[in-house]
Amino acid sequence: MQFEMVKDILLSDTLIPDLFLSDIMPRIPSDAVKVYLYCVFLCKYRKEVHPEDLAAKLNLTIDAVNASFVILEQEGLIVRTPNVVTICDIKEMELNKLYKRKTTSDIDAALSKSAANIRRNQCIDSINRMFFHGLMAPSWYTAIDSWFESYHFDEDVMVSLFKYCYDNNALNVKYIEKVAATWAQKGISNHWDLEKYMEELEKIKAAGKKISRALRLGRNITTFEEEYLEIWLNEYKFDMAIIEEALKKTAGKPHPSFKYLHGILSAWYNDGIRSIDQLKSYLEAASYKGQSSEASDKVSRRDNFQQRQYDDEFYDRLNRSTVIGKDRD
Repeated sequence: MQFEMVKDILLSDTLIPDLFLSDIMPRIPSDAVKVYLYCVFLCKYRKEVHPEDLAAKLNLTIDAVNASFVILEQEGLIVRTPNVVTICDIKEMELNKLYKRKTTSDIDAALSKSAANIRRNQCIDSINRMFFHGLMAPSWYTAIDSWFESYHFDEDVMVSLFKYCYDNNALNVKYIEKVAATWAQKGISNHWDLEKYMEELEKIKAAGKKISRALRLGRNITTFEEEYLEIWLNEYKFDMAIIEEALKKTAGKPHPSFKYLHGILSAWYNDGIRSIDQLKSYLEAASYKGQSSEASDKVSRRDNFQQRQYDDEFYDRLNRSTVIGKDRD
């Protein structure tokens, strides 16, 4: 026997995956959302509707409907042929990203990875609870797994990565990816590496604030200016005392900049300066040399004064003018 339920179409429900609502809907235009929702509704009843009818029903232009179909295809939500529009199962698609089918069993490999997988799952669960209130979208699982594989972070580094971005009000995939790539370039893989990097970062931020105030920039330093600071502090191993001496050289300059400071500090570094004591001796020697050169130049100008030579004709003119002056008297 056959069982069926009779229910009025106006009293029925259309199920939409939470994956669409949380991960896809925020990034596609509203027209595409309307078209997708209505297409899901039509597929449930296997209705046949022409694009013109769809446009009229949704109060859209035919061009808007066609553009929405293109967007939905790009997002992998539908597959369209000349006569049929198929709604894709986005939950199955996401599951296929997370699950890789294996046709053979490798017991040793599975056992060796079991402990790591447990730690990783605990890490992801902590991230979900701490930063997403238990509602993390499935796409985040794929992203986190990718970062584990690409950057070889320990689990505590991954949690710290999310906390750093959360504290900076930038809990989105692109920003986290950028920070993760930067940490990897700095050689960070475990807690100790990260702690050392954070200490260096705090030094850079503190130095940046001092320099910004000294140069009267009235703003936070940029990423490019931070790169100068990294060179001065980490490569040159200069402390703030040396940097402050360089800042004194900017006095009177109309538009002092980090580039100008970098020129001064690089010149000192190339001249072998490594400490503030060496710099003071260097500057004193340069000052003494400058004063000696100035004094020598003055003496040279005085001693090299060349007396004017006068010929006989000059004296004849002088005598004639003197005689004429007496006759007038």
